[in-house]
Amino acid sequence: MLTNSLRRLSASAIAASLCLAETLVAQTQMEDRAPHQAHRVQVAGATLEYLDFGGPTDNAVVVFLPGYGDNAHVYDDLARRLTDRYRVYALSPRGHGASSTPPVGYTIQVFAEDLRTLLDTLHVSKAVLIGHSVAGRVITDVAVRYPNRVQGLVYLDAADAPGDIAIRDSILAANPIPRPPPTDSTAAGARRWYAEMFFGFWTPALANSFLSHGTDSTARNRPRLLPGLLTDAGNHPSQYARTRAPILAIQAVKTVDANYPWLRSSTDVTQRTRAQHYLDDVLNPWYSRGVAQLRQDRPSAHIVKLRGHHYIFLVEEQRVAEELRRFLDSLATRRTGAGSSNTALLLPGQSSEAAGSLRSPAA
Repeated sequence: MLTNSLRRLSASAIAASLCLAETLVAQTQMEDRAPHQAHRVQVAGATLEYLDFGGPTDNAVVVFLPGYGDNAHVYDDLARRLTDRYRVYALSPRGHGASSTPPVGYTIQVFAEDLRTLLDTLHVSKAVLIGHSVAGRVITDVAVRYPNRVQGLVYLDAADAPGDIAIRDSILAANPIPRPPPTDSTAAGARRWYAEMFFGFWTPALANSFLSHGTDSTARNRPRLLPGLLTDAGNHPSQYARTRAPILAIQAVKTVDANYPWLRSSTDVTQRTRAQHYLDDVLNPWYSRGVAQLRQDRPSAHIVKLRGHHYIFLVEEQRVAEELRRFLDSLATRRTGAGSSNTALLLPGQSSEAAGSLRSPAA
């Protein structure tokens, strides 16, 4: 269970993000031009925004779920790469983006029920669920409790082992090279900080995600409410072994350049060395625990490792899209539970097939 101090760390991080997002929303005159239609769905105790990116209905239906603190718009760039063959949706969970912020319901099971309600509302009998980060726990829960509603599961840097989420903040707090704090309170300054210090890049999807951030009076309760989701996720049992749907997991192997963007031009060898040791000894092993758990519980899962950032679907959008399309295309003929594990570490410009000889040993 998270200690009180770690709870405060999570709340502080959300509060800081909220303030910067409010600055961007209030001071930026931009229009979301992504090819989607925004709709609302009523769930138990909340009204959620979901995006319909369109696409044919005779193949798989895809539903994206964002990670902690993000919203459906973070998939604006990736989703459009799939709509030529698949019907694509994305959901902003309660307390995220333009969805409402009710006082209760910040648990894995409630988020899973909200997702199931969306499927019911859309009259979708079965879907491929794609989750980033803690959303991996949510899509797993849906697959366990409603196996006939899930055609496939995709984890975007979202595989975790028992106890991993409970120690998340202590893992992040062990980082020896803290991120420089924001110094410019203008919209341009906030965007520059996120682009140069947090993500190390900026995309239309990120811009749309921040523009859709809720700024009403209830949204100000998010720093207090959202850490409850991490607490519940930390206490949630690992359930991979109880799932039946085919699985694709994409793990981001964190690098110094991707995770410490402000050090890219630095000549301070000591700082870069300390950062590399942290990634090698703490952060990457923590993420690898989840992949190892998934491999153990579901040997047929297809696991792809890409070097980069936790937001691997943004920084390696094209390569992630290629893996998604390959996985989605395979569902028409794949037999649930069949096949052997296939874990590949992909180098720049290399496909998962070409990387077959780079299968990683068990973590």
